Amino acid sequence: MTQQYYIASSRELPTGSFGKNKTVMTIRDYIEKVNPSAKDQIVMQALLEKDPEGDQLMDIFETELDAAGLYVAGPMKSVDASCPFRHPYIYQVDPDGGSFEMSDEKKLSSPEYYQCSRKCITELFQYIDRHLKTGEELELYSCTDYGFDRSWDLPNQDDLMIDLSTFQLGDNFEWKERQLIRVRK
Repeated sequence: MTQQYYIASSRELPTGSFGKNKTVMTIRDYIEKVNPSAKDQIVMQALLEKDPEGDQLMDIFETELDAAGLYVAGPMKSVDASCPFRHPYIYQVDPDGGSFEMSDEKKLSSPEYYQCSRKCITELFQYIDRHLKTGEELELYSCTDYGFDRSWDLPNQDDLMIDLSTFQLGDNFEWKERQLIRVRK
């Protein structure tokens, strides 16, 4: 059972990874210039077994916050009739390296994870702002899937409307399960 997050739009949106701060280098350069002891690690040995010259590219992140961001995949090819969206283009969106929840409690108990989650949420709204035209609206929805079965349960009563022109992310935010969030620009 996994929590899934979706964006529905009236038109196609860009997919991929957003917001990460990475350096790309070859395995050889990483071992020679950044971390010589990495050649003794099991994962690196497996990579070098497949590519003895070390020419394969890899992403390097300085901190966990650099690795946090947003991943958007889709659009989904088939959606059943119970889907709560009004818009036809449905994308799965994932908080990469954090979550779509931040609270005072998490800020105190796990400050680094809180910052990563804040970055994931910020990237979500920046992505929406960049790709939504003035006057357009899109929908966000979260639900649980059970293996290969997606549960498009009816939205709960915590529906939310966010107007990007006035929205300011505070210290607390949670994209709740079965919550339909409409975002307008």
